[in-house]
Amino acid sequence: MNDNLKTGFVILNYNDYSTTIKLIKSIKNYKSIDLIVIVDNCSTDDSYEKLYKYVDSKTILIKSDKNGGYAYGNNLGIRYLVENNECDIIFISNPDVEFEEDLILEIKKQFKTNSKYSVLSGVMLDINGDKVKAPYWNIPSYMYDLLDYFFIGRRINKKRFIVDYKQDIMQVEVIPGSFLGIKADAIKDIGYYDENTFLYCEEIILAKKLQNKGYKSGLITGISYKHMHSVSIKKTFKKIDTIKIFYDSKLYYNKEYNKVGKFRENILKIAAKISLLEYKVLEKICK
Repeated sequence: MNDNLKTGFVILNYNDYSTTIKLIKSIKNYKSIDLIVIVDNCSTDDSYEKLYKYVDSKTILIKSDKNGGYAYGNNLGIRYLVENNECDIIFISNPDVEFEEDLILEIKKQFKTNSKYSVLSGVMLDINGDKVKAPYWNIPSYMYDLLDYFFIGRRINKKRFIVDYKQDIMQVEVIPGSFLGIKADAIKDIGYYDENTFLYCEEIILAKKLQNKGYKSGLITGISYKHMHSVSIKKTFKKIDTIKIFYDSKLYYNKEYNKVGKFRENILKIAAKISLLEYKVLEKICK
């Protein structure tokens, strides 16, 4: 890669202009970012009008023709930066994150000096600035996902992913979708995000597509960002609805990427129904 990496930044907004504006204000003067693309994912409030006030020579606003979900909306911004502006590095970020410019600078530096990686990010912190229990994930197998439908199964699956701070970069499988940097050539080569999910599993599918093409992802241990954890989603969807959407995405991932047959697909469908019933029972008990 050349020394002058043209850098684009994508922010996806849906009915949450206040959070998006806060992020725009915090990064608009970062010289390490050449272009910022805000994608308003067909919001039903006055997000587009509110966000339009921040359009300038560096900040572009795109309004999607429909709310096609996370992957659909992000792809609009990514394609604009890759195909229309020939950006070399694309940063993809939730609106509900906070970070200093050092994060962008370090990721760009590592992309320049370490050709091994096509996706990089820092260590995720929670709203209090504490390290989260899962700053990266493994690509899930069918059996892992099946267990994950149930309370006991989640206890079996549960593990803490340890960051080895002795390494400058840890090679990992799945980088959380809340914030990541990716080489434009890599995301273009894999055909961008898979738009067949509405929410959830996008980063898992992205990791699987990258892995299938031989691309590697890394976690830079010396830098971090804060994630406020699905502020926009909580404003938009009820908890039970998010669980249903999550299970639809899990089913799609296992059908298309774990290549499960019809029998195992039906097992997942039954598991989802039992899990939703379990959730409703536990919700009543915990009230």
